[in-house]
Amino acid sequence: MDRKEGLEGYIKQSGTPYSKSLVGESNIDNLDTIRQIINSFPHVSVVLNHNRQIVLSNQKIVKVAGLDRLEQAFGERTGDVMHCIHSTENNGCGLSNSCRYCSIINSIRESQAKGTLVSRECRITTTREGRLVFHDFQVSCTPLNLDGEKYTLMNLFDISSEKRNQMFENVFFHDILNRLGGLTGLVQILKLENRQPELDEYIDVLDTIGELVVEDIQIQRFLKAAEDANLILNIREHSAFDIVDSVKKQIAFNPVLKNSKLVICTNCIDFNLKTDAALLKRILLNMAKNAAEASPEKSEIRLSCSKKPGKAVFTVNNQGTIPEDVRSQIFQRSFSTKGTGRGLGTYSMKLFGENYLHGRVYFRTNEKQGTTFTIELPLDE
Repeated sequence: MDRKEGLEGYIKQSGTPYSKSLVGESNIDNLDTIRQIINSFPHVSVVLNHNRQIVLSNQKIVKVAGLDRLEQAFGERTGDVMHCIHSTENNGCGLSNSCRYCSIINSIRESQAKGTLVSRECRITTTREGRLVFHDFQVSCTPLNLDGEKYTLMNLFDISSEKRNQMFENVFFHDILNRLGGLTGLVQILKLENRQPELDEYIDVLDTIGELVVEDIQIQRFLKAAEDANLILNIREHSAFDIVDSVKKQIAFNPVLKNSKLVICTNCIDFNLKTDAALLKRILLNMAKNAAEASPEKSEIRLSCSKKPGKAVFTVNNQGTIPEDVRSQIFQRSFSTKGTGRGLGTYSMKLFGENYLHGRVYFRTNEKQGTTFTIELPLDE
């Protein structure tokens, strides 16, 4: 079977005359070349004519739409071939009132009208074997002009897992923070009502641990938002020494310290700076944790704050050194010397410190001075 007969045969099986409404006869070679290209795509990729009918598609649509064979897609519109729940409301895809708000249809029409690439997220609910199937796609439509005839190349990227995970994460963060909020509120009542001085220390520890758990969850939330470029900062004026002191208190209960001791350098200079304190403290905590894990036993970890012209400087120093083969990978996502599933600590330092606080995060390591991680932040003076 030659190229023209193959394509014409596919289209005729859909019941739509090839010569009248789908493709021009002169475009068989062009469309065959495009077919070879889209067959290599890992997502649904189709070519539509001016009536939004499918004239070419790769095999991915068979699985997504629940078809028996690829030929069933030809001559159909997207909603029809995928069994969109609205395609039966008024005898076809694009004809119901709901279709006015369909992002797939509107993307196709806008791309055809403007002759430009159009991309947006879309949702479509379909039926398969009597069950509803919910899809989330990133739809991308690009105009094609072949020998004076207009077509649209449409790609559907399945983002259902991404959207589902996003929803579950939002619900989880919201619910767990609400529950912890109730717990920390109860601890505050205990602090006010306690009449047994011997319990004060334990209540303070419980209060601090509660704050740490809430902050850890918030930071995971921040990290997810930062990676999605949705993080909103809380910029306020803070004391540099208060930030450093808070970091020292928070890490005091962390078993990572083992036999090490974290101290604030005596030459610390206090000053005010405008920043997101939660992010800055998280960066310094990660630096301190990494320092503790890399330090010899009974060694000292030094935390300091200072300033130089136009910059606030925070450092964490330990007596260990970083091997040469690790240095170039230290800030890469998921890289860790501690095994799989680790490595977000140093990565988040860079992500938060440079992309959001607009500073500079770096380290120096040598046998004489040990390892010093530094974050420099712009300082309004």
